[in-house]
Amino acid sequence: MSQNQQSDKAQKEQFLQDQVEKGLDADLCAQFLVTLKPEGGDDIDNWSLDELKSAIEQFKESQKQVEEQQPNNSEDQGNLQQAQPQEQPQQNQQIIQQNNVPVLVNCYQILPNELSGENVSVKILTYKKEKAGFFSSSYIVFQIETQPHGWIVFRRYSDFEWLRDSLQKFYPAFVVPPIHKKRSRSFEDVYLNKRMIFLQRFLNSIFKSYELKSNIIVKNFLSLTQNNEFKKFQESITKSAPPQTVQKMFSKEGQVNCVAPIELYQYANQTQDYFYEIDGVYKKIRVLSKSLKEIQLQNSLKIYCVGEIFASLFQHLNKLNQILPTGQAQGLAATFLNLNNTMITWGNIIGKQIEQTEEYLNSFFKYQQHYNSSIKQIYETRSIIQQDLERFKSKLHYKKERLFQLGDISKWDLSKDIKLNPQELLQNKKLAFQYMCDQETKQEMGIEMLVGYYTNQIFSQTQQFFKQQQQELVGHFIKFCQVQAFNITDHHQLWADAITNLQNNLLIQQRQTQQVVIESIG
Repeated sequence: MSQNQQSDKAQKEQFLQDQVEKGLDADLCAQFLVTLKPEGGDDIDNWSLDELKSAIEQFKESQKQVEEQQPNNSEDQGNLQQAQPQEQPQQNQQIIQQNNVPVLVNCYQILPNELSGENVSVKILTYKKEKAGFFSSSYIVFQIETQPHGWIVFRRYSDFEWLRDSLQKFYPAFVVPPIHKKRSRSFEDVYLNKRMIFLQRFLNSIFKSYELKSNIIVKNFLSLTQNNEFKKFQESITKSAPPQTVQKMFSKEGQVNCVAPIELYQYANQTQDYFYEIDGVYKKIRVLSKSLKEIQLQNSLKIYCVGEIFASLFQHLNKLNQILPTGQAQGLAATFLNLNNTMITWGNIIGKQIEQTEEYLNSFFKYQQHYNSSIKQIYETRSIIQQDLERFKSKLHYKKERLFQLGDISKWDLSKDIKLNPQELLQNKKLAFQYMCDQETKQEMGIEMLVGYYTNQIFSQTQQFFKQQQQELVGHFIKFCQVQAFNITDHHQLWADAITNLQNNLLIQQRQTQQVVIESIG
């Protein structure tokens, strides 16, 4: 294949891969292409790039026509297979506004499944390279095992991204653990092993949350072995609408509290400042750890250079010793060689510390920074809802003012439950405001409940995070301290051996001197 043909094929493969990443159904499209070219339609070499682009557009148009003929189920969350919320009468708005008494609202209940127990473990065993297909170049899949169920599936990195996006979509008030962005398509083992560690950490974090691990999204991610079946499930979840009201949220109990005391509102504001401030601290730690790594690298290289100098001295002296008939400086040559070996071993120890600095400082705090971003997303969502609430309140208050001034009760959209005399409402503005614009007042109450729910969630989620972060930090730096203790042991052994070797070199030189004296007397 010529260079031009290889370049053309690479462009076609990249175009198809981009289309798949944008949601194109590869299997259906491949079948469609064969209908356009019955002979050789499944071979990318039989298509020009322009022909492929035209064919893909035809396929998209055909899919649109199929979708238009089907009923719209995007609002149906039946795919999540959770208990439906029971009907519940609207709470009185004054309870929401004036009291800190908990108001429990029914929502979707997260039912326990095979992953809910404490004895369940999930582990990424290995990875393998899959050969290129019509719609993709070669790619990596990770083998995941779930015990004690014996589930084994293969998932791509993009599947992990879909899992996180889906959890964040349906659990917007929960901290969904971060996932490292893929910045390279490298197939090198060093890179893939590191990515496997990051993905394992992502799964481990999911399994620390009952709510996140006990849903059908995670279960099917870990259990569906047939690729077509898993893709269909992915599409159904992607098309499902995210929760927009408290009643559409998910909880273990099937109920959520929509009223937060003033202390929790203060807590939310103060912790929001904290999480935004520590972003800069994490960045500073990472900059310093990189600087430390560079210093260690420079020190290691300089130590190796010193070792090379001693090696050079040994070579020169050894060359001299080989031509001298008598009086060779064997002890000094041995000393040069020992010092060379000592410098090399010292440089190797420093080299190990470079890797440890990357693993225990930079990588760890990089992950913490990503986790911090996940937490901030809850605050940002709450802030958006609060802004929407303030705008809605302002508009509704202005509308009620106008309606009250006009005095035409027929246009007030009064609540059906009202049993008051119209004259009482006309004479009591506060009371009138409570009952007029019934639908919009309920809508306002719904937004207020959503703000309360997010405020309560911020408290519970950050408390869990602080506890989890302390456990991870302690465990992580205990390992780091142990590694440093081993480094100290290695250094101690290095210098102890160096002292012994140097003393032995002196003995060698003394024996050689004595031998020269004896030979001269003789």
